[in-house]
Amino acid sequence: MKRKITLVLSAAIFSFSISAQLITNHNTITQPAVAQPAVGVPFIDPRFNSTVIRITNAKESGIPGVFPDYSKHQAWNADESLMMLRSGNGDVHIYNGVTYQYIKTFPSSVSGVQDIYWHPTNPQLLYYAMDNTFNIINELTDEVTVLHTFPEYATVTTRAEGNMSNDGRYIALCGYDTIWTPIDFLVYDLVLDSVISSLDVRTHVTEFDWISISPLGNHVVVDYADKIVGRYHGVEVYDRQFNLVWQKPLGSGHSDMGLDSDGTEVLIMDVYDDDLNVYYIKKFGLSDSSSITLLTLSQEYDMHESCRSMSRPGWVYVSTFDFVGRLTDDDATWLPFEDEIFALNMDTPGKVERLAHHHSRRYSPTAFDSGNSIYESEPHATPNRTGTRILFGSNWRINIDSISSVDAYICNVGSLITSSENILPENQNGIKISPNPFKTETTISCNFDLTHANITVYNILGQSIKSRINRSGQHATIDRGDMAAGIYYLKVLHNNKSTATGKLIAQ
Repeated sequence: MKRKITLVLSAAIFSFSISAQLITNHNTITQPAVAQPAVGVPFIDPRFNSTVIRITNAKESGIPGVFPDYSKHQAWNADESLMMLRSGNGDVHIYNGVTYQYIKTFPSSVSGVQDIYWHPTNPQLLYYAMDNTFNIINELTDEVTVLHTFPEYATVTTRAEGNMSNDGRYIALCGYDTIWTPIDFLVYDLVLDSVISSLDVRTHVTEFDWISISPLGNHVVVDYADKIVGRYHGVEVYDRQFNLVWQKPLGSGHSDMGLDSDGTEVLIMDVYDDDLNVYYIKKFGLSDSSSITLLTLSQEYDMHESCRSMSRPGWVYVSTFDFVGRLTDDDATWLPFEDEIFALNMDTPGKVERLAHHHSRRYSPTAFDSGNSIYESEPHATPNRTGTRILFGSNWRINIDSISSVDAYICNVGSLITSSENILPENQNGIKISPNPFKTETTISCNFDLTHANITVYNILGQSIKSRINRSGQHATIDRGDMAAGIYYLKVLHNNKSTATGKLIAQ
């Protein structure tokens, strides 16, 4: 990749008046004709009030497109100082996560790797699977360390759509032989440096779509992308030891796993209804197979879901795009949520935050099916951990038959969602947290003496990050310190009993 340095304004400048309105209705909102922006020049989406900025020019750089790795993979590193993007030749690119300037392209030895993930805490490290090894690479030095070799397999992979657990401890993989026959599903534990469980699938499985560990590492999910009832079909959910929990014939929809607002592990998936000819976006509980329908959408378009906003649990980010049967469109026939990026609440069916049109097009009369169109022009919208910035790819409906027309864009919605009703309430289970959200410190108030109470703050992984908290009488002060922006959980133990719990958000 050519090293073309382009000055891009800091993301902090992209905010706008807090009076801008978040769109939460289900009305038809047509996509306006907006000229493709130049790199580094932000503009306000005229329909949704978000700020959009183009961050690459692949054609000018002479490369086959620049776009998100996948909607299910987090693009930003642990402290959001860096971003990972892809090109059509398989190259992995690193960009500044704040200014969006190009930094480097990883060596050719990493090009084409399917499974690559940022380290959960170290912003310079990435994990990746290559052939039958699991490795770590240093972004600064390109130094590669082989963490584990799986000698019984020729290749180990999630098939490109899996994730590691949020704490970076577990990954679920499929082990293949030299002719790409699945041998085992397995769970590798990085802490123990050991395969802790496996399932022999040689006599049962010839192909499947993907395998992944769940966000908290409690479940393994395998998607076979069919509607057949029974073992080794549909979607299967196992515990970490490969004991079957449930199976459902859910078809070939896109999906992602995330955390509900109460920390429950869930699968969000779009499911096509053959009888009614509509798509449902559904939430499934991984532990009990419970399900609810969150939104009903037209069969005229496909979609991707992303639950990567792990510091904003309870929201899934959806990007729709016209399907193969819809080769033309206009204002008169435009559909609700068409060619759009929006956030969908996991707890309240129909509750949406509509964020941007992506202006990309995969199918048209000249690109009428999968074999004649550019897959990478699907937007694959991917939020950062707090859901305040969304990365997406777009050809801006220009030269849609060329992969070099696909570029990366950022939609900034920080001012919109922090001024909306989704902010956590101050009164929680008998305690008051104010201010909430907070920037430097916040105060807990209650109706009992906190002097000898045990007050602990946890991150979304359930890890204790702060327990030494100043307190006086019925008040306690939490200092922000090095807490990253995001959602945290609070627990108060009084007389060795859990007295109060709550949530707080650091901006």
